[in-house]
Amino acid sequence: DIVMYIISEISAGGATGYFIEYSGTAITSLSMEARMTICNMSIEMGARGGLIAPDETTFTYLRKIPSIPGIKDVEKSIDQWKTLKSDTDAVFDRELVFEAASIKPMITYGTNPGMGMAIDGSIPMQDGNANQASSSYLKSLDYMGFKPGYKLLGHPIDYVFIGSCTNGRIEDFRAFAQVIKGRKKAPNVTALIVPGSKRVEEQMIAEGLIEIYKNAGFEVRQPGCSSCLAMNEDKIPAGKYAVSTSNRNFEGRQGPGARTLLASPLTAAAAAITGKISDPREFITEEKNVKI
Repeated sequence: DIVMYIISEISAGGATGYFIEYSGTAITSLSMEARMTICNMSIEMGARGGLIAPDETTFTYLRKIPSIPGIKDVEKSIDQWKTLKSDTDAVFDRELVFEAASIKPMITYGTNPGMGMAIDGSIPMQDGNANQASSSYLKSLDYMGFKPGYKLLGHPIDYVFIGSCTNGRIEDFRAFAQVIKGRKKAPNVTALIVPGSKRVEEQMIAEGLIEIYKNAGFEVRQPGCSSCLAMNEDKIPAGKYAVSTSNRNFEGRQGPGARTLLASPLTAAAAAITGKISDPREFITEEKNVKI
C-alpha cells in the first residue's frame, strides 16, 4: 500500500533515471519482507533501483540466515554494514515527503502501476495533472471496463492471485491466512496461492497455513511465477477481473484480455472471501493483530 501510494502520486515514470532511497519512521518500522516489496516496486515508477539503509531489523534478519555466500564472520560484516547509510547532511537530487498516516489500502484501476487509488476512492476524471482525460487514459479505462469517476468498491471479481516476487513472502501468506481463517472463498472466485520460493512453501506447511487455505477453498500451487505473468496454464481469461498481489498490470500481463487490479495481500484476501472489491479494514480486528 505504501509503495502503490507513492507510485500513484508520482506516476509510473516519475522516478525515471533515479535511484530511490526510502527513509522515515514509516519505513524503518517495516519488516524486512515489507522493505523488500517496496524496493522491488521501485522499477514500477521508472527508477534504476531502490534502497533502504540497513538497521537492526536488517541485521536480525541476516543473523537468521544459515549461511551468507562469501561471508565468514557475520558480526564483523555487520559492523561494516552499519556505515552503509546516507550522511545526515547528504544532498539529494530530489526529495519527496509523504504523510504515511493518510495512506489507505490501495488498488489499481488502469493498465500501469501508476494508475492506483484508495480502495474507497473514485477513478480520477483525468490522468495526472492534465486538464482533461487523454485518449490513452480513456483507452486504458476502456480496456478495464471502467469509466472516470467510477467507484471500485463492490465491483465483482473473478480471480485472486497471491504470490510473485513482490508479495510471495511468508509474512504475506500469514496476513492472508489471518483474514480468511474460518471463512470460505466466494463461490464465484478462483483463488490461486503461489509461494515465492520453496523455502516459503516449507514455512507455510510447517505453520499450518496450507491447511487454512485448502479449508477455505483455495488452490495452492508450486512455487514460481504462475499468474504474475500468465505462466503455464495459470492464465486469467479475457475480460475477467483478477485482484493480484503481483507488481504489474499491463494489458495482457496475466493473459490476453485479462483485467488486473494490483493490491496488497490483505485487500486480495478481502476480495477472495466476498467475491468483490472490498475494504480489508472491515476484516481486520485487534485480536487478529494484522497491520497495514
